[in-house]
Amino acid sequence: MSSIFLPVRIEFGMDSSLRVGSEFSSLNCTKVMIVSDKGVIDSGLLDRMTKSLAESAIQVILFDGVRPDPDIACVEKARDLYVSQACDGILAVGGGSSIDTAKAAGMLVTNPGPIAGLVGMNKLTNPLPPLIAIPTTCGTGSEVTNVTVVTDERHFKAPIVSSYLIPKIAMLDPGLLLSLPPNMVAATGMDALTHAVEALTNNVENWYADASALEAIRLISQALRPATANGNAAELGRMLYASTLAGVAFTLARLGLVHAMSHPVSGLARVPHGVANAVLLPYVMAFNVVGNPRGYAQVTRALGVAERENEVATAVAGVKEVVKLNHQLGIPKSFKALGVDEELIPLMIEDTFKSGNVAINPRRTTKSDVEKIYKAAFTGESPLTFVE
Repeated sequence: MSSIFLPVRIEFGMDSSLRVGSEFSSLNCTKVMIVSDKGVIDSGLLDRMTKSLAESAIQVILFDGVRPDPDIACVEKARDLYVSQACDGILAVGGGSSIDTAKAAGMLVTNPGPIAGLVGMNKLTNPLPPLIAIPTTCGTGSEVTNVTVVTDERHFKAPIVSSYLIPKIAMLDPGLLLSLPPNMVAATGMDALTHAVEALTNNVENWYADASALEAIRLISQALRPATANGNAAELGRMLYASTLAGVAFTLARLGLVHAMSHPVSGLARVPHGVANAVLLPYVMAFNVVGNPRGYAQVTRALGVAERENEVATAVAGVKEVVKLNHQLGIPKSFKALGVDEELIPLMIEDTFKSGNVAINPRRTTKSDVEKIYKAAFTGESPLTFVE
């Protein structure tokens, strides 16, 4: 049985973010807290949005304390500012960390904490305040997803999943990505690719998710290289569109072993989430081929790689294509090159199995399997050693 529930309106187009004032007016908001990070603020991207809000007679309170992989303290500070200033709406502008912070802060406004009691599936009992999300990267998909991730005091990235976390409106403005550094385009683009691949190939069946994932993979295969190299609005727009499609896909079908393993890498070793996904993706794809050769053959075709003699060979060609893509984008091929301490691997394995995504991975996975994948990704050995 497939279930499709997407209570978000998506606005896509150049300068679409400039209508944010009228959008909040339509939600009957008069005082909005903007949640963003200092990089976005210093770039001036907020200036025209705050002007739009002012033109709609909406007061603005700015929370600029977003940090990568937001922790409980960050989220609670944002919640406290919202409450103390008597805000009635939230605008998230930025990458996944900003949107996750906004979601989690809004969650705490209407759902009494502590956060630990809300971790997991469908623990929220009340809707969030009106939330509009405007992404400035092409990877997270958080502007349309039902999840937020908060890093706890043990550096575990704890997922909170609820349909209440889906923003009211997502405004996709390609112009906001024009100043994004190439390495950020590459990392967030590979994050989006990982979302799509895992949503398509895991054990959750959902036809709408599959269609969204396949189109996302196709677009990323065509647009990510030129978007990283040239940064023009057309290619960045395609990547933004693909990222949102991938977000829709994993909202409906969830993820898999890559994300179960990458969250500990980010939480414990501070590797950016998209980079951790990119390094792990070809290893997990190769490991999973035997579990879902048809699904990974579909991935290969969507990547634009020619059909081989059978599904397994076609799937393996997709693994090779992702290895090549990482190389072309300048993604480091190993965790060792990223400065990850190999002694963290036992803790990473432990945290991997706290994720519900392990259970829906297309191949049954043991702690020994995860250890082998981590060690291979640490040294950078060929992912093809995992193909059976």
